[in-house]
Amino acid sequence: MIGVDCRTGEVLWKTPNNEHWKMSHSSIMPYTYEGKKMYVYSAIGGACGIEAGGENAGRILWTTNKWNQSVVAPSPVCMPDGKIFLTAGYGAGSMVLQLAREGEGFSVRILDEYSPKEGLACEQQTPLYYMGHLFGILPKDAGALRNQLVCVHPSNCREIVWSSGQTSRFGLGPYMIADNKLFLLNDDGTLFIIEPGTNAYKELSHLKIMEGQDAWAPLAIADGYLLLRDSRTLVCINIKST
Repeated sequence: MIGVDCRTGEVLWKTPNNEHWKMSHSSIMPYTYEGKKMYVYSAIGGACGIEAGGENAGRILWTTNKWNQSVVAPSPVCMPDGKIFLTAGYGAGSMVLQLAREGEGFSVRILDEYSPKEGLACEQQTPLYYMGHLFGILPKDAGALRNQLVCVHPSNCREIVWSSGQTSRFGLGPYMIADNKLFLLNDDGTLFIIEPGTNAYKELSHLKIMEGQDAWAPLAIADGYLLLRDSRTLVCINIKST
C-alpha cells in the first residue's frame, strides 16, 4: 500500500509487504477507531489496518492471516464499535473481527466465522452499514436464501432480521443508500428502490432500465442524478422526485 500526493504524484509513504500478500478486488477503506485514522484492506493472504496520517503514516497497526481467501471482491465494512465485517464469494462465507486498542497499535480477535449458508455473506458487492444494521445480497451458494437481500444486526450476523423472500431474488448487481432509499440494480438491468428499514423488506418501485449484461459496476449519485451501467451501456436518470 502506498500514499500519493495527488497534486504532484509524489509517493509519500509505502507499507512493506513482508508477508507477500497479493492484491484483491477489494477497495481500501478509510476508518477511524479509538481516535486513530487507518486504512483497512482485505488482501489475498489476510486483512490489515494501516496508519493513515501523521509522521507514522504507512505503519502497520494490525494484521490477521486468519482471513485468507482465493478471491475477494467485497470491501471490509468497518463499524463504530471496532467490529470489521469481511466476506467473499466462492464458498468463503464471512468473518467478523473485533479491534481493541493495544499501545500504539491494535489487537484483533475473531468474533465469528461461518459459511454462506449460515448468515450474511456477499460475493460481489460490499454490504451496507445503515441504521446500526448490515444489508447485503446473499450469494448463490447460500441455500434457501440465495440471491435474496437480507438485513442482519452486527451483534449476530448469522440471524436474519428479514429477507426479500423467494420471489424477490437479485444477482451480482450494485446497491447503495441515498435519501433513505436503497437503490439496487439487478443482473437483468432492473432498478429497484427499497425502503432500508430494520423491520421488514419493503419494495417501493422497480423499472427495467437496460438489457443488463454484466450490470455489476458501482452506482453513483450526484445532485439528484443516478449513474448506472452494464458492460455496454451507461445511463443517467433523474431521481430528484423519487
